[in-house]
Amino acid sequence: MNSLWSYFLILLLSIHVEGFAPLHRHIANPKQLHAAADEIGISLSNNVENSESTGYDYEDDDGIRFRCRVAYDGSNFRGWQVQAQGRTGQGELEKILSLRFNRNVKIVGAGRTDAGVHARGQAMHFDIYPHEIATKGDIDDGLDTCGNFCNQLQISMNSMLEQDMRVYGLMRAPPPTDYKLRDGSSRKLKWHVIYKAEKKLYTYRISLKPKAITSCPLQRYTRVHVDGELIDPQYLQHVLRHYEGEHDFRAFAGAIEATARKEGVEKKNTVRIVYSVNLIDEEDGNYRIEILLKGALYKMVRNMVGTALDVCRGRFDEEAMLRILHHSTQESEEPKQFVRKDNKCKPAPPEGLTLEKVFFDDEF
Repeated sequence: MNSLWSYFLILLLSIHVEGFAPLHRHIANPKQLHAAADEIGISLSNNVENSESTGYDYEDDDGIRFRCRVAYDGSNFRGWQVQAQGRTGQGELEKILSLRFNRNVKIVGAGRTDAGVHARGQAMHFDIYPHEIATKGDIDDGLDTCGNFCNQLQISMNSMLEQDMRVYGLMRAPPPTDYKLRDGSSRKLKWHVIYKAEKKLYTYRISLKPKAITSCPLQRYTRVHVDGELIDPQYLQHVLRHYEGEHDFRAFAGAIEATARKEGVEKKNTVRIVYSVNLIDEEDGNYRIEILLKGALYKMVRNMVGTALDVCRGRFDEEAMLRILHHSTQESEEPKQFVRKDNKCKPAPPEGLTLEKVFFDDEF
């Protein structure tokens, strides 16, 4: 079967899968194409799944990249990443953008959040094609910011979203820049929300009121009540400061092996940099833990907080915490790399955690 005839069949399959959308852009998910092909008895080569050979890659050079901030109440979300069932942050945003542009629009977030975790300053990017930007004068050959289009699209997106999610600060992303690849070479690529992120600020809100005093019901989805009779705030700050610096957080991260398999690596790098950890008094027995770091592993922040609280409760020894953090053992033992199962502490509940902001090298 010649290539022209194959391409024609792929176009027909795309209509079968997604209806009449722009046929030469992001036509359909490769799995959908294969399923549709099976229905009508056509066998597609593996090249259809190779984005470099087909042009179905989300990173299409013809697309214009946009970025924005996202805030959401994570109480009714099953996390950020798209899942087979249940609402997710990524899923909700892709759904409304796909409806808005009548095609499959993919987004990329700066980081993932677990089910029940909130965000105030999540960041994301997505690509829109020039013919989809209808505002007169918004596109030219220079570095126009597409201001009118951005304002209109932001209003449109927020009108389509449920009340527990909003986008803000929508703008055109900076122009492509040189990225250094793993093999040492460089390549000019589009601005990327993950690779351009420099720091992330997380907060964890707790109430340390005595057990006899109930926490505020208005904050039950954003703050976790911890028995204040067992927690000394000054000692908690002391324990939290142990996390500052560069450490191997393997004992504070979940699903390391599964994540490594998904990423196609033999062993995942679990070394992370924590710039600062501070306990902020918000008065009336309420406190906010602020954690500024380079990047976090899966459930890393919740495990950090949960372990620190257990140390303060007397459920886990401070020296034991330092051993699994520094991967040090008794002098008579061989050096050991501790893993999650060596940390007996449970992660802190998700509702207290908020991704406050993702920092970049500009004012975005």
